[in-house]
Parts: sequence; structure tokens; C-alpha cells
Amino acid sequence: MISLFIFKSNSRGMQYGIGTYIRELTRSLLAIPGIKICIVSYKSFDCKEFSKSTGADRITEVTIPSPIFQSAQNNYFEKKYASAVVRLLSDFMPKNGNVIFQINYIDDLPIAVRLKECFNFPVISIVHFAQWQQIFEGNRKKLAGLNIDKPSNNIEFTLSQERDIYRLSDHIVSVTDYMKEFLVNEYAIDPEKITVIHNGLDYSEYKSISKEKKNELRKKLGFQRDDIIILFSGRIDPCKGIIFLIEAFEQACKQNPDLRLVLLGQGNIQDCQKKLQSSFGKVTYPGFLPKEIVISFYKIADIGIAHSVYDHCPYTVLEMMANRIPLIVSRINGLDELLSDDQCLFVDPVLSKEGDITFNIEELSDAILTLAGNNNLRNELANNAHKSFTEKFSANRMAEEMNNLFLSLLKGKEIALEYEKSERR
Repeated sequence: MISLFIFKSNSRGMQYGIGTYIRELTRSLLAIPGIKICIVSYKSFDCKEFSKSTGADRITEVTIPSPIFQSAQNNYFEKKYASAVVRLLSDFMPKNGNVIFQINYIDDLPIAVRLKECFNFPVISIVHFAQWQQIFEGNRKKLAGLNIDKPSNNIEFTLSQERDIYRLSDHIVSVTDYMKEFLVNEYAIDPEKITVIHNGLDYSEYKSISKEKKNELRKKLGFQRDDIIILFSGRIDPCKGIIFLIEAFEQACKQNPDLRLVLLGQGNIQDCQKKLQSSFGKVTYPGFLPKEIVISFYKIADIGIAHSVYDHCPYTVLEMMANRIPLIVSRINGLDELLSDDQCLFVDPVLSKEGDITFNIEELSDAILTLAGNNNLRNELANNAHKSFTEKFSANRMAEEMNNLFLSLLKGKEIALEYEKSERR
């Protein structure tokens, strides 16, 4: 029996892609005999004391409250908190068996260090995103001249922490090929230590509905039969290209008055509103919604859009592919691993001499109008993307590849619990 401990921090990403990843991975792995899972939710604001709950067969969730002190960046207190987390877990750690620790975020580094000090079990890091992309908004040129070997500022320190967590790990799983290349070239990680496993999604809940039911659902959600609904789902964030979308949408509305834009997710909607000039009544912002309502929007959408400045293997794109929503996406690293030219309409990013990434509003507007005015093209792209999704991006495939990795890491490895009793006091 493999005991998999998945660490889940109280980060923003847990509400979006990383949280979806953990749910999909957990559910699909439990379909494989011989695996039990413990979700370790730490720095939780939803509880005041340590708790352990057992849900479905072979899954347990441990919840550890956030520390009372709020000096989160204080290295001493971070280490103390990490030691407390590991000490709590040690009380029900299997004394014999195959154990794997899976970490998902840079905040997990102090815990990963302590795990390596206390146990002789493999630690796996999952690369969901890159710190440099967030810091520099995808501008890779800004990496030049940084010294992360001897960090002297917050940026260099953050990148050094990210590199340290990957160097510390026994193995790394990247959800894209291009991030594997980055880790090898920029962080000097051994390529044999990195496995690419794209995200996977259980598409059984995404079932097609009849045209009649679709119209009924449209009416229920406040839309007309002839509305052409363009759907964005994710963080309302500049990195998702949202400002370019608003401008392109307004331009497209001048030629097609039936267009409607729906923005699902949380973020700074005020910046979007500032860009609106004449289409206020055509933009809907429901915010962050329960999953069942999000699925309803997927069922009525005519066009999906994911024109990020940078991205990896986003679940929103997989969900739209699963729902046969024709897509407009940016031709960037990551998204170009999910889709090809016969499965979506690509819009090309525009790079300045300084490396900043923007989009041509005219090109994005034309893409919207092209799909809005060609139902046959929408169906063709959607069907091609759906076929690719079922072949390459299922949750079962992801779980099988992860399980094979677990088995290869544990094969022939001496399992020995090295946590001294004195450390548990």
C-alpha cells in the first residue's frame, strides 16, 4: 500500500488551478487499488486547532491552523511552524510501508526541508507555475543579471527559494514540457529528475445537453436565445490578458451587437470596468461561483477564451475542451502543448524589445468575430479539441502516470523511519 501525503497550503492558487489539480488527482488516484491519501491542509484559517477527518475509503484530511504569529516571512518562525506540522504528522505516519510526500507550492519549502530531515521517504514537487513569470509578467528578459546564488533582494530570494525546493526534491513533476526545459537550463536540475505529466480532468460530469435544454438554461441564467456568449473563466488578473479582452470585445461589439461577455472568477474587476466605454450592458461579472453554476455557464457558452500572457496547463482550458466550447487562445508556451491549429484559433503575443508581452487588439477582435459568425467552424474546432482532450488529458491517464512514477521511486528503496522519539516531544 502506498501512503501519499499531499500538502495543501492556504494560497490563492488553491481556489483555482492547484486546488482543482489536487481534487482531480485525489479522485482519480483513489480509483487505483493500493493507494491511500492524506491531504495535509496547513496554515488554515478555517480551524483553531489540529483536526483529522476520514472521508471516503482510503482518504484522510488533516487540517492544521495558521500560526498565531503573523510574521510569515520570518525564517525562524517558518522553521518552527514546519517542525510542528511534521511532528503532528509523525504521530500517524505508517511505521512500515511505502510513503510519498507531494508538495505543490513554494511555501512548502520549510516543511519539505523538515520532512527530508526526519524521514527517508521520497519528496515530489509539482511545478504548477513559475515564480519568475508572476514577478515579471512573463518577461523572460528580466531574468538576466539576477544572482540567485547570493540573493540580495526579494526577487532573487524568491527565485532562490523556488530553485531550492526543486533541488531538495527527490523528483519533480512538471505539467508542461517547456517548464522542464526551464528547470534544466536555468536552475541546473538534472533532466532525469523531472517527469512531464500534463494535468488531467474527469470529464464524466460534462455531458452535452439538447438545444432545447440549452435555451432553457440560457433563459434561466438571464440570456437570450440569439446571444453569442463569450466565456472567460479564471482569475481576473492582468496575466490572463483580461484588459486586452475587454478592449477587443468592445471593438467586436461594434460589428456584432449580439455578443455577450461573461467573466467568471475573482479579481480586480475595477480595471476592467475602466476600459469599458459603451458595452456595459453586454458584460456579465458573476464573480467566483459554485462549481455546479460554473458548469451551467460552460453548457451555454458559444466561445471560450484563454489568451493569457503566460500559463502552463490551465484547468479552465481543459474544462472548455471537455465541454466542446470552441476556443480562442494565445500562442504561448504551455497552451501550445494543449491545442493545435485545427483545434482552436490562436492569437499571437506581441513582444516588445524589452520583452514585455501584449496582444494586438485588432487580431483578438477579428478572432472573436470570426468564431461568432461561423457556426460550422465553431463546431469543427470544438469537436477536434474534445477528441484530443479525451485522448490526452483525462484524469485516469494522469493518475496512471503518477502511480507509475510512485512505483518507480519506491522500487528497491529501503524504507526506514528516521524520526527519533526525542523529536516528537
